[in-house]
Amino acid sequence: MSIFGRDDATPDQQPTRRTAKTAAHPPSAGSADRTVIARPSTVDGRVSGSCEIVVNGLVKGTIDGTGKVTIAEQGRVEAATRGRIVTVAGTVNGDITAAEKIELESSARVGGNITAPRILIKDGATFKGHVNMRAPDTRPQLRTSSARKDAGDSPGS
Repeated sequence: MSIFGRDDATPDQQPTRRTAKTAAHPPSAGSADRTVIARPSTVDGRVSGSCEIVVNGLVKGTIDGTGKVTIAEQGRVEAATRGRIVTVAGTVNGDITAAEKIELESSARVGGNITAPRILIKDGATFKGHVNMRAPDTRPQLRTSSARKDAGDSPGS
């Protein structure tokens, strides 16, 4: 008998225990591709990632995703939110920027500016802010340099 009692169990009991544990929690398809902030969790800070981000709880700070970002109906965000596609069914107080599309579901409550090439606001959604239907500005130095060029090209120079 060992100190930790390993010899007390028959050899086939330990593998059965591991197999049962594995079978009880099989990995779901795509589970590694999604981050969920569950209710009633609160995140105070920066959430970032390239996978899908789903908010059912509360986020205060910044959401900076390069994939799909979903604010579920029970979700609340008090943050600037970025993603490839951003879908809001809950409440967002902060600016939203998407590389492809922003969708405001009928239950959405948004206070902030939204910027994306495509924007869909469904009937019943509440929105207070400005709409910018253009690609988000990813290189601010480009805008600055073109302003300098325009200033240098003026007839008075």
